[in-house]
Amino acid sequence: MAEFDELDKLIISGKLTKDDYSSFSEILGIEISDSRESLNIAIRHRAYGHAIANIGRSYHYPDYIEILRATATKLGVKWKVHSSLEEIENNILIEVMDIARENIIKEKGEEAWKEIERNAEKEINKLIESGKIDKKFAEELKNVRAGGAMAMLFAGKLAGFGLYIVANQLFFAIARQLGLKIGFAVAGPIIGKTLAFLLGPAGWILAGIWMIFDLGDTNWKKTITSVVLVISIRQRIKYES
Repeated sequence: MAEFDELDKLIISGKLTKDDYSSFSEILGIEISDSRESLNIAIRHRAYGHAIANIGRSYHYPDYIEILRATATKLGVKWKVHSSLEEIENNILIEVMDIARENIIKEKGEEAWKEIERNAEKEINKLIESGKIDKKFAEELKNVRAGGAMAMLFAGKLAGFGLYIVANQLFFAIARQLGLKIGFAVAGPIIGKTLAFLLGPAGWILAGIWMIFDLGDTNWKKTITSVVLVISIRQRIKYES
C-alpha cells in the first residue's frame, strides 16, 4: 500500500512547513523540494534503499511500515506482526531518547542528565498550570506527573499526548543543556532543526550507535534520524491540529 501510506499522506497533507523541509534537507544531506516525489525518494530510496535496487521502482516504495520495522529492528526495538504503526513509532522514539540519555551521562555525567530531567519536568508543570491545553489532555499530563514523567517514559508506559509532550520537553531540555539557543515554547512541537542538531550525522548524541551498524545498502544515520523526524511531525499534526 506504499502509495498513500502514512509517510506519503504526510508529504501530501500540506502541513509540512518550510522548516520541516529544511530539517529533512539537513538530515539527508541533499536539497529537498516540496514536491511529493522529492521527499519520498530521499527517504525511501537514497537513505533506506540501495540506489541500484530502486532503479525503475516507484518512489512510493518500499512501504513506510517496512522502513519503520527495519529501523526498530536495527535499534533493538521489539515489534510483532500485529504491532500498530503508532506503537512501533512510540517505541522507536523512546529508544532514541534512552540512547541519548546514556550518551549524555557518559560524556557529561549523571548530574547533567538529572538537570535535563528537572528542566523538562518544570516545563511540563508550567504547561499543566497554564490552562492553555484541552482539559482532557491536562488531566492526562497530571497523571503522567503523578507517576513520574521520566520514569514512565523510560519504562515504556507513556503513549499518546503524554508521550508527545514529555518527548518534546525532553528534547528541548537536552538542546538547552548542550548550548543550543532555542525559545521556551512550552507547548510547542519538537523543533526540526533542534532534532537535526541532536540526532543528525553532524551530532554526537547517537554517535555510539553508528559505530556498531554495518551500513550495507542502508544509510542508517540518515534513515533513523529521518524516521524520528517523521514521527515527531506526525505527532505534532495529530495533537496540535
